[in-house]
Amino acid sequence: MTKDYVVVTTISSFRHRYVMHKDDLRKMNGNVEPSDAELGEWAIDTVTCEECDGFSQEHMGEMPLDTYECSEDEMLTLFDRDNDYLKGWERDQKIKWVRDTVKNGEVVEVISNELEK
Repeated sequence: MTKDYVVVTTISSFRHRYVMHKDDLRKMNGNVEPSDAELGEWAIDTVTCEECDGFSQEHMGEMPLDTYECSEDEMLTLFDRDNDYLKGWERDQKIKWVRDTVKNGEVVEVISNELEK
């Protein structure tokens, strides 16, 4: 079995910011008068509990975790596992999609074109 494909796994990182007014934090815990340090902790808890909408975000990049080689059958198994919403595609369509993601050394967006078919 030839290992014709290379799989690269990465982690994508984002910087997120959340902004809250101190009075709004106090309203969440009306029976206590917190210090500024406690308000900072409350703000962290508010974000952790997803009780505040995001203020801004910035993509910080991707960090490669690992690479490995795999056969076409292994790649197709991975394709179906990671993209279960595309399981219905024919084998050749999946292979074409993978092969078309790199052209002339540039990564291109192809999934939207394929989904429009």
